Amino acid sequence: MSTDIAERLRTLAHEHQEGRLDLTAYRALRGPLLDSLASGVTQPALETTQPRVAHRQMQRDAITRPGKPHKATDPDPSPQPLVTSRRLHQVAVWIAAAIAVVIVAVMWVWVQHGHSESEQSTNNTSAPPGAARSAVEEFMDAGDWGDGRVAALNATLMELGGEQIAPLAREAGFQRFVDELRRRLKEQQALSPTTLTVDNSPLAALAVTVGVDLKSPDSALHILVAPPVHVAESGSEARASSGSTAVARAGAGRAGGGGANAGAAVLAGEGLQQGSATGDARSAPDGRVAADATPPHTTADDQTTPDDCRRERLRSRRPLCQDNLASGAEGPLLALVPAGAFEMGSAEAPEEQPVHHVTIGDAFAVSVYEVSQGEFKQYCESTGRPCPTQPWSGDDYPVVNVSWDEARGYVEWLSMVTHRHYTLPTESQWEYAARAGSTGLYPSGTSLSPTDANFSMLKKQTMPARRSQKFNANAFRLLHTVGNVREWVEDAWSQTYAGAPGDGTAMKSTKSTKRVARGGSYTDGSARLRLSMREGLAPDTRDVTTGFRIVRELQ
Repeated sequence: MSTDIAERLRTLAHEHQEGRLDLTAYRALRGPLLDSLASGVTQPALETTQPRVAHRQMQRDAITRPGKPHKATDPDPSPQPLVTSRRLHQVAVWIAAAIAVVIVAVMWVWVQHGHSESEQSTNNTSAPPGAARSAVEEFMDAGDWGDGRVAALNATLMELGGEQIAPLAREAGFQRFVDELRRRLKEQQALSPTTLTVDNSPLAALAVTVGVDLKSPDSALHILVAPPVHVAESGSEARASSGSTAVARAGAGRAGGGGANAGAAVLAGEGLQQGSATGDARSAPDGRVAADATPPHTTADDQTTPDDCRRERLRSRRPLCQDNLASGAEGPLLALVPAGAFEMGSAEAPEEQPVHHVTIGDAFAVSVYEVSQGEFKQYCESTGRPCPTQPWSGDDYPVVNVSWDEARGYVEWLSMVTHRHYTLPTESQWEYAARAGSTGLYPSGTSLSPTDANFSMLKKQTMPARRSQKFNANAFRLLHTVGNVREWVEDAWSQTYAGAPGDGTAMKSTKSTKRVARGGSYTDGSARLRLSMREGLAPDTRDVTTGFRIVRELQ
């Protein structure tokens, strides 16, 4: 009965409290009683007497062996399976919980990884595009603005699309690229007799691709995205209203190119206006300008027409001109230099003294660049002379390995085929044009930076710059006057300026066997690039550091 069981439990608890029954025995005897009480089943007589016998035995053991734990002689085996079952259940619960935690963790990592990939994919479409930036940087590093390279860059950027180009708009490097593109477009447009279109000018097509604002008030650009419709005109032959006809025939695509007459960057500057011309030059199928059968500088009976290198151009925004050769090709691009006076020489070296006053009494034209390989090749082909071997392949590299006599031969031939008077510059003309009003040791002042000229400053340079690799143009729009290649001039060599003419003419001497070279070269340090630096060379000197520039008289 439950009352009996309760009494027996109280008795066990009292004996345990008084120390007559240790904890192990107490728990062993209490377990069956609790189970019986919970089930509400009365224990059989055998079961009720056995615990009492065991109880009395344990009492005797506790009296005779105090303090030693008592082991039940006949414990009820039923509690052990119950305890073991509970423990196994708890272990199973913990194992299941651990497995659930692992599964949840794995699923969370997988979800986060998928979200990261999705976010990265989304960011790739909006982040600054590496491909577009790399294409532009590679293009600018090459410095080649020829039609082929421009068209290739345009194709690459078109393939990448506007979404890839737009994030670059605020980057300084990309802005420099756009500024240079705009500058070359102005130059090309000034030389072109027709409106530039995406079909006849790779530069114009590239401008449209990168989003140059063609309608900006200060852009002075008028590019037609769609090709214009040409309507045949009848009546008298139209003539150019401004600009040189010879320059106009360069075509819309030539000014930005990398050929012998390419890259007239000296036309750069804000506010250049497009010269209008029609009729005298027609659009060819490839977008360039095709000349009429009669060369613009000659009439049918081969009489020269009015000069295009006129003094009036000195007051224009574009004081540049070109003469046409008999073959119809263009001669070197020329910049018009006004008359003036300057102090020639310096106190830096004995051969540059005494400093003396020189007056250039008449304006003249001087080539913007050194004579190129392509231009000198025209001379060789026309005269049947062998061209000197060039260490670099490219028509827009300056010609080198030319002696003073070969340079003189070129200007004599150029005079014959253009009916104009070309010469090598006198030493006074060279320094006056190179200074362009500067009074310092260098065009930029008292020192040179790596961007002022092509010379050996940080490391030894091994080759000159091409025309497409621009170095700062001076106030007369001349490039590469110092560094790059040194240049033959007309004068005979003298150890000093004692007795030098003050009117800009060349120094004459019957005793000297040397000729003068000016400007220094790409192999020289800055000390040899002074505007007053001069060298005496044997006239038959041919080396990879010496070329020449030319002068044309104005009539």
